[in-house]
Amino acid sequence: MKSFGRLLPLFLLLHPLHSQTEFSQDNATQILKTLSVDIGPRPMGSPAERQAMQYAIGKFREYGCDTAYIMEMPYSTNVNTTSGIAIGVKRGATQRIILLGGHIDSAGPEIPGADDDGSGSATLIEAARVLCNRSMQSTLVFCCWGGEEQGLEGSKYFVEHFADLDSVVMMLQVDMANGLGMIDLDPDTHGASAPQWLVEAGYEEFYKLGYHNLDYATHFYSLNYAQRQGAGSDHESFLHKGIAAIDFTTDVTKPIHTPRDNFENFDARGLKRTGDVIIRLVERFDGGVPARGTQQYWLYVIGETPFFISLTMVRLFASVAIAFTILAFIAVRKRREPPDAPERIRWSGIRVALFSLIIVVCGWFSSDVIAIARGIRHPWMTTIPWYYLLAAIAMSIGVWISLRLSGTLRLSRCPYVYFRRAAIILVVYLLAFGLVNVKLIVEPAAALVLISLAMLSRNPFIKFLLVLISPWWMLRIIFSEWSPLFFRGAAMGLPGDIGAWLAFNGIMLLFLTLYILPFSYAGMAVLRDSPRLNIAAIRIKSGGILAAMIVAFVTLSGYLLSQPVYDRLWYRDLHLDESYDMTKRTKEISVKSGEYLRNLKIAHGGTDTLIDARVTSAVIAPRESFDTTWVRVQRSEEKSQSGDTTTFNLELLLSTRYRPYTVSVNYYAGKDKLKSFDTKWQFRNDWGLRSIEFYSFPDSILKIPVKFQITGDDSVKERIEVTFDRLAYPMTVERELTYVIPRTRYSASYVYRK
Repeated sequence: MKSFGRLLPLFLLLHPLHSQTEFSQDNATQILKTLSVDIGPRPMGSPAERQAMQYAIGKFREYGCDTAYIMEMPYSTNVNTTSGIAIGVKRGATQRIILLGGHIDSAGPEIPGADDDGSGSATLIEAARVLCNRSMQSTLVFCCWGGEEQGLEGSKYFVEHFADLDSVVMMLQVDMANGLGMIDLDPDTHGASAPQWLVEAGYEEFYKLGYHNLDYATHFYSLNYAQRQGAGSDHESFLHKGIAAIDFTTDVTKPIHTPRDNFENFDARGLKRTGDVIIRLVERFDGGVPARGTQQYWLYVIGETPFFISLTMVRLFASVAIAFTILAFIAVRKRREPPDAPERIRWSGIRVALFSLIIVVCGWFSSDVIAIARGIRHPWMTTIPWYYLLAAIAMSIGVWISLRLSGTLRLSRCPYVYFRRAAIILVVYLLAFGLVNVKLIVEPAAALVLISLAMLSRNPFIKFLLVLISPWWMLRIIFSEWSPLFFRGAAMGLPGDIGAWLAFNGIMLLFLTLYILPFSYAGMAVLRDSPRLNIAAIRIKSGGILAAMIVAFVTLSGYLLSQPVYDRLWYRDLHLDESYDMTKRTKEISVKSGEYLRNLKIAHGGTDTLIDARVTSAVIAPRESFDTTWVRVQRSEEKSQSGDTTTFNLELLLSTRYRPYTVSVNYYAGKDKLKSFDTKWQFRNDWGLRSIEFYSFPDSILKIPVKFQITGDDSVKERIEVTFDRLAYPMTVERELTYVIPRTRYSASYVYRK
């Protein structure tokens, strides 16, 4: 013990540990409960969003901010919706600003947004309590953004209108802090990333606190930020302005953007973990930051260490990959069969493409075996990783079938025939990916290096191993770190009619076949280049190997059949839509879901309707009166003639019984035929369609003046849609693990003529 006592100071010197901060998990949890339970869903522009902002600035004042206010956002990018940013300011000894942010809105009127992003706002507000009790060198600005879910609207507005933006040296964003699962540190946006010093500091401070599971989603972010606006957060707005900014996002496998994102399903331990790390980062850079501005790099994390690769090195790696490919190409070409060889077999490339299709079909439809057995459309909602394994086993069966067919459909024995095709396709992928985002060239470049080394090696085991792992990084683009989030979202939105099903599956099969095709060619090239591997392939084609794979598939299928498809986190969303056409006087009620409607009981008009079929939509006939008085439309119209041009001055008055969820007013006269369109409201012009839209509970009385011109005998079609988040015709739904999303839509059409 005495020896250990002497060594303890040295150990602490080599492994410094920070104690956790004064951040209170209990206090943050109570703030989150107020936001997500007491206030509830907070879509952009809603009264609930405004109430949440008022609550936030009240807390900022209570916790010691010198100034707290709402920066009003009188407009948004696409719709006529007012919102704002709740801001708290704690002045420091200098004008230098460190800004902390989290968005306070949720994704819809049924979504409490406890995780996304009530947790970020709660973390931010509690961090303000801790930091405002200190004397700071930097001025701290705390921002609860409105409108993030509609395209980062609050932060975009802020960076254009905040007077002291040039004094902001660092921005830290918290977008979800649920539980102790994986945190993704996101330093990226399209064309820019946070400086290396900030990312390194994030990792260092996180692990000094004794926490675990901080990662960077390399493959997802490379693809996500290839587009102008991906699935990011408000830190992007600051990166676009050249300000160092990062975001902490916890565990995207949770049911965000669904009604199950509620306080009941939230794990509050994540609040403390994220709160501690952002406080430590503020403390670390309170005295100043190493440098201003952003950088660009390719980032990969191994264990607890981030590695930064310059984009120049990424391009150099791609060049090296192509150089390896050329070397392999030359070497393999020397071993090719003569072009005029009498035994030369043609059409081998097309046959291997057929084998690729077989492999993809086996993998793609593997989950449908479970779906058919269970009568469920998407059986993998709660167990996605296991279905990856099921698909891998099924694809192995597809490989076995392809190897058997290769004896019937004769294939060339020349490795050059296959390697040439594999190399050309991957080079095309590399160039195409590079045009989208230079970071994306790493994956095809890695594949090129691996298959080239496989062809250059003379060791059968090494050849086999290299070609086996060659698809890994390319597949990681599709099956990335965030794939489960998008797979679940897409599944619930896929149409159920047979035509759409065939079109979707046909497109996906074609895409995946082309995607894995170069690796099928590379595998065949390796087989033809190694007699020992050819012998091994013959053994693999035995019935015993097939039997083993079938047993593995059946065993795993049996396990998956016993697992719950839906649970307390993942419900079936059911869309109950009621429509009333005020012009035609017609009513329609539809029930839709991404899942089958089996065992769905709907009570209405004193009767029950039971749906017990594998359908995803149904029409319900109302048995009692449908309340048609929720919306009233009044028009005043003036028109004047000048030559061949008719000018219309209109004023619409929309009156509703309740505040509507959304309002849309559209005008169309054919592409480019509507002249001089003008209104005091913001509108969009999409192929001649002028759309005036209001989102998230605008006022129940809307006056909409409109002025436009038409020429000749053209007419202008007006279409009004008013949508409510409640039902005009009372209905109740019974089925376990099902969440009903109600909508009532009133529409009216009118034609303005010369």
